[in-house]
Formats: sequence, structure tokens, C-alpha cells
Amino acid sequence: MTPETWKRAAPLIERALRYQDSHTLGDVLDAIKDGHAQLWCGSKSVIVTEILKAPHKRYCRVWLAGGDMDELVNVMLPDVEAWAVKRRCQAVQVCGRHGWARVLKDYAQPRVVLEKEIGS
Repeated sequence: MTPETWKRAAPLIERALRYQDSHTLGDVLDAIKDGHAQLWCGSKSVIVTEILKAPHKRYCRVWLAGGDMDELVNVMLPDVEAWAVKRRCQAVQVCGRHGWARVLKDYAQPRVVLEKEIGS
């Protein structure tokens, strides 16, 4: 990743980080540099992914995303899915913010996890 790429991606990642309290922009940069996370840059958008391994399943998790929704969903996400299949992932998870929960009023729902089965 070049400094120019990070300079372009950082503001979009920073906006996505506003909806959580577990990581800083520096933490994300460290995860990308260490190879624990992957940075995907579109012309108007950015995605940060990570591979999660459970005992019987591998996931590609879309950890952070920001920018143009059409580009994210119709251009970038298919590329992420194809990449994940090549890395033997069985599913892609998208984590994002969601509204409030109606039934469990004493629980917070800071995000929703959507999952799509991929590969064979």
C-alpha cells in the first residue's frame, strides 16, 4: 500500500470508525500493514476486510466500508466475494450499523451482521 493510497482511503475509514468504539484509524492501519486486514479501494469507496477462522468455517468479514453505496455493493463486493472464494472462505460477512432492536429494549444493537454463503 502506498502512502497516497492510504491518504485517499483514511478519511473514508475514519467516517466508518465513528460508528464503533473498539478501533482507531491507527489500529486499522496496523492491521493492514501486519497482513491481518485487507484494504480495497474503489474510485469513490473503500472496504477493509479480514479473514476469520472458526473450527469448521472460514469467513471473509467486511469489517469497515465507506463511500458510494452503489460502487460498494455492485462493484467492490463481488470482487471481495471472488477473492474470498480463492482463500477457501465459505461465507462473506458484512458488519454494519443497524437501527434499534424492538424487543430487547435493554440490549444495544450497535451493528448487524449479514452473511452470504459462497464457494462450494
